[in-house]
Amino acid sequence: MKPPARPFSLLARVYDAIMDDVEYEDWGEFILDVVRSMGWHGHRVLDLGCGTGNSCFPFVARGFEVVGLDGSEEMLAVARDKLPNVRFVRGEFTTFQLGESFDLVISMFDSLNNLLEPADFLATLERIYDHLTPGGVVMFDVNTTVGLRDLWEESRAEGWSQEVYYRWEHSFDDATGLAQVVAYCADDQHAFTEVHTERAYDPSEIRDMLSEAGFAVVHVLSYPSGQDADEDEARVWAVGQKLF
Repeated sequence: MKPPARPFSLLARVYDAIMDDVEYEDWGEFILDVVRSMGWHGHRVLDLGCGTGNSCFPFVARGFEVVGLDGSEEMLAVARDKLPNVRFVRGEFTTFQLGESFDLVISMFDSLNNLLEPADFLATLERIYDHLTPGGVVMFDVNTTVGLRDLWEESRAEGWSQEVYYRWEHSFDDATGLAQVVAYCADDQHAFTEVHTERAYDPSEIRDMLSEAGFAVVHVLSYPSGQDADEDEARVWAVGQKLF
């Protein structure tokens, strides 16, 4: 049996086939509705954890200038093929330094749950804060403890999508708050396994870290209502605004 591949490496070849039903367009519209309700006006968008570029589409289509950042060169190669006019940068969430500012920083589809230590989560928020213009906003979604504990019925997702077979098996450790997904994928040419680990972040923890990072206006919201999120929600959207 082959050892597991590095997370988000071989998966890049089949990621779009497996994730073809992810609501990127709806999420993008939700982000814009929320930030505009806060009085936000801007043009430059940084997408953290952009992956294969799907989360950039809603903003590119609306005429925003978008830069995508991800830690996986394999995922970025797919993104560059799809969106040749968008600049994509390889970088780590906790240390990226682009030397430029953005009006909006986004991160979709629980990308920040891949930060397994609260100190790294806080460091990422501080990096984001330093890259925002005055009045700029960050908005991202994360899985909570409830979401990662009960990710899938019977702890497995399995099926076929565009000639790709996938079987993803999930486990959760209450003591550490860490969830693990063993992702097996196969098509007519390749078969591989990747092991992905996420840490749960709950609303109160997120609020505290956004405030500690310097954000003056902080919200943790439910989707799609946009109302304040409860502690027992599976996935929440967090918003922070830099005033000065």
